[in-house]
Amino acid sequence: MASLLRSARVASTSRLVAARSLHSSAVRRDHFLDVDPAAFKARALDEKLSKPVLVDFYADWCQPCRVLQPLLKGLTAPGSDFDLITIDVDKFPEVAGEYKVTALPTVVAFKDGKVKNKFSELRLGALLTYPVGFRPEAELKKFLDML
Repeated sequence: MASLLRSARVASTSRLVAARSLHSSAVRRDHFLDVDPAAFKARALDEKLSKPVLVDFYADWCQPCRVLQPLLKGLTAPGSDFDLITIDVDKFPEVAGEYKVTALPTVVAFKDGKVKNKFSELRLGALLTYPVGFRPEAELKKFLDML
C-alpha cells in the first residue's frame, strides 16, 4: 500500500511539473542604478526624452540615502511615469559638483534634458523637520506631482 501511495505522489508531482510553462515579455527598464557619467548624460540629459528622470545622488555611507532609495524605487516602478537614476557621489564627484550637490541624499528631476526640480533638505520655519535630504513618501509624491 505504501508503495502505491508513493508512486501516486510521484505521478501527481510529474503532472504538475509537466503542466508548468514559462512566459516571457519585454522588460521596460525604469531604474538605472549606479550609473557612470556617460550613462547619466545619455539618459537624464536627453532632450528627446519627455519622461521625467529622477537622479538620486547618494553615498553608501549615507543612512538617509538608504532609507530614501527604496521609496524612490517604489514610486518609479515599471509602468510609472518616471525613470530613476542613481549616482554614487564618492565614485563620480564631478557630476555631483556640476549639480551643486551639497547634502545627501539629493534628488534632481530632469525633463526634456533640463533640470526641473531639486530637493536636498526640507525646512519648516527655523527647524529642520526631516533629516537632510530625506522625504517621507507623501512629500515625494508632491515633488513628483510638480513635474
